[in-house]
Amino acid sequence: MRKDAPAFVRVSAKKGKGKQEDLRKKPQAVDDWCKANLIIDGKAYSFPEIIKADFNTLTRIRQEIDVNNLAMPDDLKNYMINTLYEIRFPRKEFADALEVTVCPYCNRNFVNSTFDKTMCDLDHFYEKSEYPVLAISFYNLIPVCHYCNHTKSTNKITYSSHDGRFKTDEMLAFDFHIRGMDFLYDKQQLGIEIYDAKEIESNIDILKLRELYQIHTDVVQECIKKAMMFEPKGSLAIDELKRYLKLQGLSDDEIHQFMLSNRASIKIRHNSNLWKLWHTPDRLMKEIQGLE
Repeated sequence: MRKDAPAFVRVSAKKGKGKQEDLRKKPQAVDDWCKANLIIDGKAYSFPEIIKADFNTLTRIRQEIDVNNLAMPDDLKNYMINTLYEIRFPRKEFADALEVTVCPYCNRNFVNSTFDKTMCDLDHFYEKSEYPVLAISFYNLIPVCHYCNHTKSTNKITYSSHDGRFKTDEMLAFDFHIRGMDFLYDKQQLGIEIYDAKEIESNIDILKLRELYQIHTDVVQECIKKAMMFEPKGSLAIDELKRYLKLQGLSDDEIHQFMLSNRASIKIRHNSNLWKLWHTPDRLMKEIQGLE
């Protein structure tokens, strides 16, 4: 096996007999299958290259498999899934390297590591049973919470967090509606709506995020209360706080976000749970305050 293969693949290249000897040969067999079958624009992709390929390349490989109805032999498929992925893949190291602390599918649950374990599941964007050659490709694996991984199961969704063509804050927006007069005291009288672009629509539907987010009406309720507390004009204390934050280098938008959600740093918001829900009601609160 090539030296540029990851260590968890090369670890099988030890001398042995019987089953061990058979496992020692499997990485080379996978490499040979890849080079013989996965040829795109005249380039034959090796096994190590597929492991490290970016998301766009993986998409082209998936298309090549579909168009030509390619099927990996059962023994190699079992090796990819049951040995390399299930046993040898370094889950914690992989999740730590990505520095993802909140599930990118639902943006609700933390998926960070604790000591020697990781709290995340790894979702295969391209299902490993259909595309076993991608079972350990870095950009096919997404650290997600157990709820999202279990709910998605083998369903196909359209948006991967590894897809650099899109940004979720440009495809997703939250709104809310009031169901009763006591919404300031009873969060059940508030409802949350999600508006999504077509690129992420299947994610929202399959993961049941519209239904799931209804338990977070307390966030909207808190934002509304703060909007009513922080009058835009006429308060010397608020004006003084704004001047101080301005001196600290915060923009007008960052100051408004800080005052409404107590989250001053927007640089790490993508790793803060519910950051999108906290951020989007900003426009709605401006409407409540009469700023628009």
